[in-house]
Amino acid sequence: MKVIILLLSSLISLSADQIQGRLKIALLRVSFPEGDYPGFTGSGNFLFDANDLCSNKTIDPGPHDKNFFQSQLVAVNNYFENVSYGTFGIDTAYSTIFPKNSQDSYLIDQRMNYYNELGKENDHEKRITELLKDAVVAAYARDSIDLGSFDLVAVIHPGLGQDFDLPFLDPTPEDIPSTYVDENMVNMYFKDEIRSGNSIINKGIILPESQNIAIMDEALASAINSPCDLQFSVTGTWALMIGFAIGLPPLWELDSGASGVGIFALMDQGSNNLRGIVPSRPNPWTRIYAGWEKPTVIEQSQNDIFLASNTKDQIIQLNINSSEYFLIENRSNWFRDNVGIDSSRFAYYQQKNIYPDVLEILIDSVGMKQDKNGVFTSIPNYDIGMPSSGLLIWHIDENIIKNKISSFNINEDRAMRGIDLEEADGAQDIGYISNLLTDPSSGYFGDMWFLENEEYFRSNNINSMSFTAFTYPNSNSNSNSSSNIEVLDISSTNDTMRFSVNFLYEIYRLKDLNKNIVLQYDVDKDGNLDFIGNGDSLWWSDDLKIYHTFSVGSSNTEIVVGENTTTNLITYDHSLSKNGYSLFNFDNENKNFNLSDELNLDFDFEPTFIRFIDNSDSLLFFVHDSTFYTTRVK
Repeated sequence: MKVIILLLSSLISLSADQIQGRLKIALLRVSFPEGDYPGFTGSGNFLFDANDLCSNKTIDPGPHDKNFFQSQLVAVNNYFENVSYGTFGIDTAYSTIFPKNSQDSYLIDQRMNYYNELGKENDHEKRITELLKDAVVAAYARDSIDLGSFDLVAVIHPGLGQDFDLPFLDPTPEDIPSTYVDENMVNMYFKDEIRSGNSIINKGIILPESQNIAIMDEALASAINSPCDLQFSVTGTWALMIGFAIGLPPLWELDSGASGVGIFALMDQGSNNLRGIVPSRPNPWTRIYAGWEKPTVIEQSQNDIFLASNTKDQIIQLNINSSEYFLIENRSNWFRDNVGIDSSRFAYYQQKNIYPDVLEILIDSVGMKQDKNGVFTSIPNYDIGMPSSGLLIWHIDENIIKNKISSFNINEDRAMRGIDLEEADGAQDIGYISNLLTDPSSGYFGDMWFLENEEYFRSNNINSMSFTAFTYPNSNSNSNSSSNIEVLDISSTNDTMRFSVNFLYEIYRLKDLNKNIVLQYDVDKDGNLDFIGNGDSLWWSDDLKIYHTFSVGSSNTEIVVGENTTTNLITYDHSLSKNGYSLFNFDNENKNFNLSDELNLDFDFEPTFIRFIDNSDSLLFFVHDSTFYTTRVK
């Protein structure tokens, strides 16, 4: 079952400012005129009756009253406080659920299926924004609530969210999708119209009351086998939507819904780990971006690096070039020594020849408890939903992130993601359709790095677990040039894991010389990759011992290579005006580049170069604001 949380907005303003403090949320419960709507779950109001279909193993049981939603708020706060190490959370004292009465709500005049009506797909974005407006207007009309003192408005509607790709035909396609309604959506359809007293509301999130099909749709539950296997908590959905609202970018492909990093991060399918009860912690780039953690940058070869799990700032960064690097973290799914959810289920199977339900293990073995409202509010370890324990190696490309973060498309290109997981089994299959019995397209145990991982050794005929230019996957850059980085002798699974790092050249020496490697290319046509870089100057080298300087430059100089009969370069200094472009030709006799021409390319923005094809057309490919362009250089 795949998560397909809908994000209708195309743009959002994100910044790298720290995400810290306590978020004040106004939660508005709304209901709709009761009726029979076949495409929608429920009758228009919240579930206030207890449903014992799954007996004492019910996830998010009724009644879904004010106390229930208060417990969900506590659960989400505990999640964010844990994964941010106390830096960020929800202000549960100030945050308020409206209306104040336990089983009350603001009645909306529109029918419940209006906001995601079949056949009206072109209107969905406007209508989901209209739901935010209708909720705010209804709350003020009845209770004169000025929502301006809150950081975020959340609308809670009855029924399920249209958020899952079910393993059968969806009988309720008009359920409302969980959505972050951003300022651009509000300004497009209702600019300055969503008013609450003296305040103008310009963003909000739309949340369902439940994601538990078994108790919310009795007709569907009675028609399928094992309906209790379709139970999911709304906690993960709430955490994901709040993640959007505070500026954490999504990591899946928005257009196709295909996963980008799978179950290994909150801002993808990890929001739904362990039935949505235990959302995954954000990936390390996101935690660094939010200001919750800092990495340790290693620039010299080093043996016996120890990396602890579930510990702040235990992230290793290995720089590939000026824009790419690897992040390494240790994720342990143990709830006691050497025991995780899957191993516990397998042990049970060996004894009784039946696999126990995940919820049974969480309650009976892990010892997790539901509060008086039936919500799991406290989780001992948010990695217990991982498919195994081990290292995760992430490949980060800041240029891709910079160009695509504003359009929420960091991972839209499966072949060139901004945040990519180096899957240890050697098959980069997250996000790809699979016909295998065990579907790896969302991530599985074989993607994690630990010595016992037999999937790694199916692809690598070596005795130890390593990550180098010659393994599957390899440690090359996104241009497929060698990073000269080797991660060696990865240890067995443990709360603290060990590995070594070897640099085939020493980064610290380049740093001392004020030089950065930008790319690798066979400059002199001798069959070996050479280095081209910036820093104190523009230079190239075949061995990083002798540097051939060919122009002044800085770390802001971008370089793109093209080939004709000789190697040619176009450079652009971001610190200069549009006259900062230069063309260089390689002189085989002098073994260095000569300035060929000053280029007056007519750009009124700063492009990011993609490729320079220096043939008869001399085309320069570049990207700006997530759009690809070409121009002729000559």
